[in-house]
Amino acid sequence: MPSLFLFALHLTKLEFAVSLIAGFGFIILFLISSAQGGYKDLVDTTLKNDQTRRLGLKNKH
Repeated sequence: MPSLFLFALHLTKLEFAVSLIAGFGFIILFLISSAQGGYKDLVDTTLKNDQTRRLGLKNKH
């Protein structure tokens, strides 16, 4: 399977290794932040800002 990626994307083995390390690093950091519940604050803030914006647009019409 890795040889398929190397051929299709024309990556050297070093570039493929760097991609794997970066991918695993992203997954590990995402799991750590999810375990700590950091995403909940982001979702709550996004929903609050969306509601505020929608109410502001309704008042203009």
